[in-house]
Amino acid sequence: MEIQDRRVRKTRAILKQSLITLMKEKSIKHITVKELCEQSDINRGTFYLHYSDVFDLFEQVETEFFNNLKEVLDKNRHDSTNLKDTHLEPIFRFILENKDFCIIMLSEHGDLSFTRKLFKYIYDRVIQIYGKESASVEHCYFFIVYGCVGLILNWLNTGAKESPAEMASLAENIILNGIARYL
Repeated sequence: MEIQDRRVRKTRAILKQSLITLMKEKSIKHITVKELCEQSDINRGTFYLHYSDVFDLFEQVETEFFNNLKEVLDKNRHDSTNLKDTHLEPIFRFILENKDFCIIMLSEHGDLSFTRKLFKYIYDRVIQIYGKESASVEHCYFFIVYGCVGLILNWLNTGAKESPAEMASLAENIILNGIARYL
């Protein structure tokens, strides 16, 4: 992987943040290069040095997100297939570090394909760790994955007041013991 100039990293970070800011207001398909450049105070020529269009920028931001998520999951991979060893805290920490992007992507202005990719990515990782023994087990995995994503979205939308450790503990308790104790 080539080492990027500090100015290139800074320019790309500014454009990424500007894209996220604009996506809080509207869908990616309604964002123009002109308004992205105005938001980031970068000229169009500089933009086009890095990206071919707004969708190229978006795709690269999304790819970076999934690559970083993969690193977090790989770094915290465990050999145990015991469901009690979920190790969710690093995932919640990563989500919190990428809070604005996650809120946008899981909102009405987000990209439905991103949500599908996220569900599939997490589901595939669960299957990779625990295996796929039966249709009932597969249904349970889907329930857990969709429930965790819903929990994450609610956590982010309510200000992420709880720590990643608290959220990981809550998710683990719900997964392993159900919701009865919280009602």
